[in-house]
Amino acid sequence: MPWGGKSGRGVREQAELLSRCRLTFHLVGQGRAGLVNQQIVDRALFLDTPDGDRQGRLSLETARLSGPFFEQLQRHPIPLEEGAIKALSNNSAALDCYVWLAYRLHSLERPRLVTWSALKAQHGQGFAKLYHFKSKFPAILSMATAVYPDADIEVTEEGVILKPSKPPVKPRLTSSR
Repeated sequence: MPWGGKSGRGVREQAELLSRCRLTFHLVGQGRAGLVNQQIVDRALFLDTPDGDRQGRLSLETARLSGPFFEQLQRHPIPLEEGAIKALSNNSAALDCYVWLAYRLHSLERPRLVTWSALKAQHGQGFAKLYHFKSKFPAILSMATAVYPDADIEVTEEGVILKPSKPPVKPRLTSSR
């Protein structure tokens, strides 16, 4: 990706948004409910850099992942195929969908229905109405499954059924001595 201009601004904006992001995980099961609030970045240093406009812009200089977030990444890695990421690099919605499928499908024990409203909440923030999202998301799914051929999903009137699938990357075998 060339640095500078529109692409440089996009990278800076996304880095700033990611550094300010906080995730909330809602946990429900066995008669209990709870939540975990998680931030991705503990600290970030922003520099004021002129960007051709009068106000200048903040540019992310350094960032440090939060300890708990980094530990979770190590404990629960998401197997992603580098070629798939390259193939989808010009379509952020399809890339998000691919990462989501790679995360969910290989850890499923049985098929799960994800309703259209739940899908819209996660993948369709840019759509005002559910029927707009519902008509566009199957094409996004199709792009994601084109680079993840082992993804076993079914689009239905109620939503998308996710079925247990092989991960998009074959596990590496290591020898132990």
